[in-house]
Amino acid sequence: MKILFYFGGFAPIGGIETFCKNLLCYLQSRNYDCQLVCWGPNSSLLQSIEQAKVKIVRNPWQWGCRWNLPDWLLLPLGIQQIKQSNIVLFGKLFPVEILKRLKSQIGKSTKFVYITPYQPLPPTTTPEKNQLLEALNLFDLILVQASAFTEDLHQIGYQGRVEVISYIPQQPSNLKPLPANEQLRIGFLGRLVEDKNIPLLLETFRCFQEKYLQTSIADNKQKQKPSLHLFGDGHLREQLEQLTQNLGIASSVVFHGSIPNNEVENAIASCHLFAFTSRTEGQCLAALEILGCGRPIVATNVGALPDILSDARLGRIVKSTNANEFADRLMEIAKLIEQQSISPDTIRSAYLERYAPENLGDRYEKIFNSLSPMNS
Repeated sequence: MKILFYFGGFAPIGGIETFCKNLLCYLQSRNYDCQLVCWGPNSSLLQSIEQAKVKIVRNPWQWGCRWNLPDWLLLPLGIQQIKQSNIVLFGKLFPVEILKRLKSQIGKSTKFVYITPYQPLPPTTTPEKNQLLEALNLFDLILVQASAFTEDLHQIGYQGRVEVISYIPQQPSNLKPLPANEQLRIGFLGRLVEDKNIPLLLETFRCFQEKYLQTSIADNKQKQKPSLHLFGDGHLREQLEQLTQNLGIASSVVFHGSIPNNEVENAIASCHLFAFTSRTEGQCLAALEILGCGRPIVATNVGALPDILSDARLGRIVKSTNANEFADRLMEIAKLIEQQSISPDTIRSAYLERYAPENLGDRYEKIFNSLSPMNS
């Protein structure tokens, strides 16, 4: 079976890009004929895909173009590859005109599959809804990461086949213990962009730091100030650095910048717990990577995070955007860590019950085989 991942813009780092790498490498290892069609700069992620013997057809066009010009320039390359494919995966929703042109080139046995990168949101106007529904109806299957996403698709009007399945995370390496230093270290892993709502994270950390030091006084224990470590970069970094000054927490917040893919696990292991204050999310592959490394998470009630953290052994969900309430949940996890009531071993064990990469890979394989006429 030939499987084509028609990706579009492939960023050097990102959750959907990492998932693409994990999925294609798994399928290639299972003797499927896999290809990737994309545009964008070369990167370590693309190189790791090539090393797995996955063929890459890439337009080197860079970022910053309007009117979907890179996607249109990619179209001739995509049409050449799509004609020989049995299954075509899409990691983003292209303009309906592009999807129609691609669909017109395939045979009757070729299936279109859309893998949602974010929670589907209903459009605000009837024309927008009709256009979105027209695009969604071009797919034979839509894969979502949480059951709530299925309800969103039904609200939009999509009545086709939907399957709920998590992204495939990377196979975690040897489990590392919690940092031995006495200072509690809270981490964040992701891009410094609006959707991640880092201002709320910084305000939450300020509240948490106050509560944490107050308990130190109440318990007659001398505790160091906790620190916050942000792994990732983005256009809001300078603004966020200024906000740490305004909040009086600059000395306790470290901006580490972008972390190479091969150093992510070490970055995760350097912290005791992680926090996500996102406004919107899809799967949040970073959360799976963190749990695979045995670190708990406190997160907002968005995207697939409620499903991921429905097991209390893995962390806490905060249903409001109140910094004080979020800080209270961080305090709960910090206390459990201090009491040694949770550990990297227990977190990884609970995580692997649902998110073992090999089990998820097997599920993807069964889903894709179910689309093939030879297996129906």
